[in-house]
Amino acid sequence: MERAWVWVVGVVVLLAAAAQAKPPNIIVFLADDLGIGDVGCYGNTTINTPNIDKLAAEGVKLTHHLAAAPFCTPSRAAMLTGRYAARYGLVGQEHRMPVILHLASLASLPVHEVTLASALQAANYTTSIIGKWHLGMHCGWLGRSCPGPLSHGFESFFGIPVTLFQEFRGSHPFWKFPLDETKFQGLLMTWVVTMLSLLVAVKKKTVRMSLVVAGALLTNLLLALVWFVFAHYSKNSECVCKVSPWLHQRLNSMVMRDDKVVEAPMELDGFSQRLAQESRQFIASHANDDRPFFLFHSFAHVHTPMFSAPQRAGVSKHGRYGDNVEELDESMGVVLQALKEYGLEDNTLIYFTSDQGGHLEAVDSDGQRIGGHNGRFKGGKAQGGSEGAIRVPGIFKWPGHLPKGVTLDTPTSLMDLLPTVLSLAGLPSLSKIVPEAAQTELDGEDISELLVTGKGRKGPRFFIHHCSQAINALRLVTGSHVYKMYLAKHKWHPGSTQCGWGYNTACKCYGEFVDDMSHQPELWDLNTDPYEDGKPIDPHTVEYKEAVGKMQEYLKQWRGRVVYPPSQLSTVSKIMWRPWLQPY
Repeated sequence: MERAWVWVVGVVVLLAAAAQAKPPNIIVFLADDLGIGDVGCYGNTTINTPNIDKLAAEGVKLTHHLAAAPFCTPSRAAMLTGRYAARYGLVGQEHRMPVILHLASLASLPVHEVTLASALQAANYTTSIIGKWHLGMHCGWLGRSCPGPLSHGFESFFGIPVTLFQEFRGSHPFWKFPLDETKFQGLLMTWVVTMLSLLVAVKKKTVRMSLVVAGALLTNLLLALVWFVFAHYSKNSECVCKVSPWLHQRLNSMVMRDDKVVEAPMELDGFSQRLAQESRQFIASHANDDRPFFLFHSFAHVHTPMFSAPQRAGVSKHGRYGDNVEELDESMGVVLQALKEYGLEDNTLIYFTSDQGGHLEAVDSDGQRIGGHNGRFKGGKAQGGSEGAIRVPGIFKWPGHLPKGVTLDTPTSLMDLLPTVLSLAGLPSLSKIVPEAAQTELDGEDISELLVTGKGRKGPRFFIHHCSQAINALRLVTGSHVYKMYLAKHKWHPGSTQCGWGYNTACKCYGEFVDDMSHQPELWDLNTDPYEDGKPIDPHTVEYKEAVGKMQEYLKQWRGRVVYPPSQLSTVSKIMWRPWLQPY
């Protein structure tokens, strides 16, 4: 009997040791267009975000956390790969769309790029993405399979393949024939002349009736196709990159499960709750697995258009936008509650952030403001080097492994996620997990020591702030200084840090929207003036010359060492809608 008890105790000890040795589960929460000033733990006092605030109170809050780009697609790609998206061409160029527009296009995150998901999958993790993808779908002929994230290490997917567009809300007319546009006038004239010619031919009996009827049918068919192109697939005032609102909604407003479409067009209201329940179900399904899991919960909120479940509408102090932020927080609470219910809190590493700053200019069709707030940081979404565009929330939590209630001001990046997660989870380095990544140079760094001890690297660190393939600014962290050098700076509307109002309006990071400062860069020390309220450092000082000299030398070496491939999002053949790839 005594031996039996010894055996039972031994088994319990071994199981406990095995459970302790099991790598942590990992959950990444990524908000869309959420401003750093929208969250309670970052200073907001009028929008309720209790779950995000609690996460910060129980973990490590980063106050100088930086997105790698001011737009969705390149920022998300950089976060998952730990590399600037310009390295693999997933950026635009001047006057070109900076994000992937269509599900059925060729622009995508290259399959050879190693992501956090593919690294964790190789380390025996069960991986899933629930929510927004927006990194290309790799659709096959007639869209029979659009694997998208399944080609990048995720074993399952439920969510939206691209992003939300304002055109997804409401209904849009199919039939339109604006006679104030020249091309429609020409189309009408062609039809009238052709029909009159056929009538004359019938009257004079110069052509057989059967040929006249066939000619009329063929003419109407051809002109109908031309009309469709003019109305729904060409450049006009209503079209988004040549696609009309009606067609845009039918091509891209959809929900997918794995590589198949399960809903089109998508039902917006209540979608946040559906995503939360999907994540909850994923946790429930894998709570007792031998393998750890990686869940990437990628919110659709708070990108335009605004949408809410009926019970969440009209509850905030900030209209539809506030409702959306609070609904995002509620959904996050549902997922965190599932961890608690299944006893997974202590062995789950959690990370929360936003892909870029809030969209300051966004206004709905009824005049209601639907854009985010970036606190005292100037600028917002789409602005290559402004703090409001790239300074985002960043929170890590892992009970018993990371300190509780700590705030760190050291500059960090979304790109730090991949190497940091591998290090905290006790996994081998990326090159050992994925041997083909041995020659891959990461731009993110392992900040696990900073998170655990509050002490980061000793040497200087540089951050590049891209505007597509161009570089708008550079940041140097050295000693007690955080220098920021502007090579191009935005020309905001007088008295503001934005460029007008409208859901498609934003301060672009190129052309007439910026001043070229490359001949004499503007320099700030963000440790002494984080909001850039004062005056930049005098170019005649020794401090200016030394700091700018170091950053210009770094930039020279970078440009000599790193060659960017052609921009995918500026290549028409890559970004255009391809009907033969459209899923059905």
